[in-house]
Amino acid sequence: MAQFIAGIVLTLLVILGFNYFTLEAKLDRPWIEEQSKTAIAEISEDEIIIRNARDWTYDATGPLTKEWVDLAINPKDVKQVWFVIEPFGDWKAVGHTFLTFEFNDGGTISFSIEARREEGEKYEALAGAFRAYDLSYQWGTERDFITRRLVYLNHPVRMYPLDLPQGAEESLLHSLAEETNVLAANPRFYNTLTANCTNLLAQIVNKHYPGTLPRHYSWILTGYSDTYLMREGFIQLEDASEARTQMRYDLTQYRESIGYAGTLDPYAFSKVLRLTLDAKE
Repeated sequence: MAQFIAGIVLTLLVILGFNYFTLEAKLDRPWIEEQSKTAIAEISEDEIIIRNARDWTYDATGPLTKEWVDLAINPKDVKQVWFVIEPFGDWKAVGHTFLTFEFNDGGTISFSIEARREEGEKYEALAGAFRAYDLSYQWGTERDFITRRLVYLNHPVRMYPLDLPQGAEESLLHSLAEETNVLAANPRFYNTLTANCTNLLAQIVNKHYPGTLPRHYSWILTGYSDTYLMREGFIQLEDASEARTQMRYDLTQYRESIGYAGTLDPYAFSKVLRLTLDAKE
């Protein structure tokens, strides 16, 4: 009997393993609406046009408008790169991360690496380790990416200016645009452990600029990624304190006013957001 049971278990493992390794990532599944478009970057010497960028607006009840736009940007005009972390669980090690690029004219664009879900699917970290989700590189307005998380999903959000070497901002934007096209041509699976929102960002940075970001447990326990960047010198500390720095750049207590700003155009929203951060000094 024991041998019979062991045989059944082994057979099931072989079937599961076969199914796992023969799954194919695709671009044409019935995606949830907010991830339904595949971003593509048109890259020239002085301009990048991001096609299929999301520009939705939200209040606490959900989406108010649902626009998809093309955003034309000049990488040479990047003024500041911002690192955004969205804790979303009771365990502080859990969180989503993304980047916002701020330009000299006050415009912004955000980039997020996400598990691409089909209609009716919910995100589960364990499932994400077993090819349950495809990978998505999402671009959109800062107004969309911030208010979706802070106002609609009611999650805490912290937003930090990154301290990068001169010229790194432009190079990083170019690299992410190039990787967007690679993914659009060659779809991949998301993986909670090896290809998530944080460690793929780190991998892209290290691919184009080897050795920049040393491996760290926060690549998996993504809720610690902001303190990791503080210790690596990419986020400057307030009064030599990680906790004070987190408080300084925490948008959560300003959820209501930022929610009101979400009704403004994307340029005005980004201006109000930074005035809010400046007022905390």
